[in-house]
Amino acid sequence: MIVGIGYALILAGLFFTATGVYSVLKFQDFYSRAVITSKVDTVGFTTVLIGAMLVSGANFFTLKIALILVFELLTTPLSTHAIAHSAYAAGYKVRRSDDV
Repeated sequence: MIVGIGYALILAGLFFTATGVYSVLKFQDFYSRAVITSKVDTVGFTTVLIGAMLVSGANFFTLKIALILVFELLTTPLSTHAIAHSAYAAGYKVRRSDDV
């Protein structure tokens, strides 16, 4: 039962990541793409790792996955913020579609 839920979470995470990669291409400006990339990476990877923890059961491998999950949840939003903030501080302007 729990293994089946784990596999379902892994498939859901992979589906979310695949549709998120497609949706990144739909946005035109840098800042929208940065936000969507961060959300897709965080939610998709988190779902896959939680599914892997359920599939593997309670052992040392699950602890390793949990540590990777905590590290990923701390670093991905911070790194995306740093990249977007440095682009803003450097004066990067969003190009509008009517400016082309």
